[in-house]
Amino acid sequence: MTKSLCKGKRTSQPNRCKKVQGCKVANGTKRTFCRKKHNKTKKSHKTPTPSKKTLAKRRTARALKNLR
Repeated sequence: MTKSLCKGKRTSQPNRCKKVQGCKVANGTKRTFCRKKHNKTKKSHKTPTPSKKTLAKRRTARALKNLR
């Protein structure tokens, strides 16, 4: 496994992290650090709950469909 280009780069002036093309400064809870720009890790996305308007539209559409 190869070492990341960003690992160990300084985020203070002169900003060594931003000067590397594939790196990005990330803000953590305790400190700032350098990470890869294109982080490919999968994150779970929560499906958004539909608003009351869209639910009402669905209900009316369903009711009209049932009337036919």
